[in-house]
Amino acid sequence: MNRKAQEKGIQLDNDQQRLIRHLETLAETLLRRRAAFAGLYLWGQPGRGKSFIVDSFFAALPLAQKKRAHFHTFFRELHQQLNGQGLDAALLELMGEARLLCFDEFHLHDIGDAMLVKRLIALAIARNVALIFTSNYPPRALLANPLYHDRFVPSIALIERHMTVMALNGPRDYRQQATGHGVFSEGAYLWPANAARRQALGLPDASGAVALTVGHRTLHAASAPGEFLHFTFAGLCEAPTAVMDYLALCEGHERWFLDGVPPLARVSPAAQQRFINLVDVLYDQQRRLFIAAACPLTELVAGVEQEDIARTASRLSQLTTE
Repeated sequence: MNRKAQEKGIQLDNDQQRLIRHLETLAETLLRRRAAFAGLYLWGQPGRGKSFIVDSFFAALPLAQKKRAHFHTFFRELHQQLNGQGLDAALLELMGEARLLCFDEFHLHDIGDAMLVKRLIALAIARNVALIFTSNYPPRALLANPLYHDRFVPSIALIERHMTVMALNGPRDYRQQATGHGVFSEGAYLWPANAARRQALGLPDASGAVALTVGHRTLHAASAPGEFLHFTFAGLCEAPTAVMDYLALCEGHERWFLDGVPPLARVSPAAQQRFINLVDVLYDQQRRLFIAAACPLTELVAGVEQEDIARTASRLSQLTTE
């Protein structure tokens, strides 16, 4: 772990060292044949090394029955499994024989997903399936919407009672200072997005709306898909699109171009959240994202009250600035 950290430019602080020791203990527990339930809820600001440490642990753990999933991807699969069978059956099918489930970027904004999470945790505890969640939020900040939060309080109590809650909130954002963030970082943030810069990157011009069938829905791209999947911000984030759409489109498109992105404070909270979700999906799926923006990144995210905007800004900062 220390060698990998040095390669990534990470100097492990006390909290990170404590987390590694805890994961070593968890590994010993998992490698016993009849281990009791064990869980870890790890939270902290973006770029503090949560995913790096947990991914390294997951990769090194000599256990065949393990599964890692991004939160969005897992719930897409769960919704697909729910067609024709009950919730418990669908969850058990997705869990399979796993004795460890890791969920990256765990967060909740939808009461429906929150109720699914509640059942997932209860099933994992009952079956002694270890859970690891990484999140930007402490448990008590999950599903912060006051309209729904009280309904999730019993699930928060379940997390705090059965899982170890740890925080990584050191002063350094390693995403800001390290290089080599994967395919996602090979994209670009264009401002000003003039014709010369677009042409230099081979980005397409808007040639009129093109209908794309995604599942049972129709979305409208800004130009015909080719080397790039090209949408305007209005066409993708101000339209009633969903995470399921972005995941489906990722299956056939490696390069994405989002055109005409305005300062986010000027658009609706729903459009802001769709943009945040889109960046999350493209980052996790490691797709190249090219953005033509109306302002610098600091102005793009200024004044946005959505809880996840810090993570979005951290991820977009990895793009080449053109």
